[in-house]
Amino acid sequence: MSKAIRLVDLVAGGEDTLAGIAAASELSRSTTHRLLATLVEHNYLALENKRYTLGYRLLELGEMKKRSLNFLDALRPILLRYAELTSDTIHLAVLDGKDIVLLDRVFGNRQLRINSYPGLRNTAFMTAVGKVLIGQLPTRKWPAFLENMPADYRRTREQIMADLRKAQHENIAIDFDEVNVGTCGIASTFQVNDERHVACSINGATVYFPHERLRELRPVVLKLADELKAAVAQQQPAIDFDARHLGILR
Repeated sequence: MSKAIRLVDLVAGGEDTLAGIAAASELSRSTTHRLLATLVEHNYLALENKRYTLGYRLLELGEMKKRSLNFLDALRPILLRYAELTSDTIHLAVLDGKDIVLLDRVFGNRQLRINSYPGLRNTAFMTAVGKVLIGQLPTRKWPAFLENMPADYRRTREQIMADLRKAQHENIAIDFDEVNVGTCGIASTFQVNDERHVACSINGATVYFPHERLRELRPVVLKLADELKAAVAQQQPAIDFDARHLGILR
């Protein structure tokens, strides 16, 4: 894969002949020809008069990138407002396999902050965003997320399954001292197209989340999800949203 990407970069940089690309890549002529043929077949490159140019697939990917950035741009003012309202860190996340990946993060003004960033990956069932996203899936898929659950995990399998059932029925999930000791989150989800749910969460150090405040935040995180869903509905490009276009998923 890295060799093929290198060839695309060389063509983008001006190399356009088999001999020139092979020499610049330091690959054999036969290997270079085979990789170039595959790239042409999948429209990442084009071949005309024995000269290579960038293919239309790259234009398609560029448009996808623009659409996904528009998606996050449309949601960020809401994230900023809720970070100010709650003083806590606000996350957006999606499922990727058995993990969650953060799409965006906005810090609140707390002295203690979660060490998070876009692209951060965590085991899904350990996080509030992961639980609420799993809860939107068919129940037959839930056990797969717990297959490698540590024997010494602070919550039992039965407790996690109860969290998932709660997420399914109420669209809310909580993690408390789970993904990291001393951190907490409360999450909900919203739908961006027929197949994709995105989770939003309010997060911070556990010292800021006594049980009474967690109860108070339940309608807040649900309202956050509703506002984000409404913002997506106003953004036609978001209908085609795929988190892989952001370049942070596998």
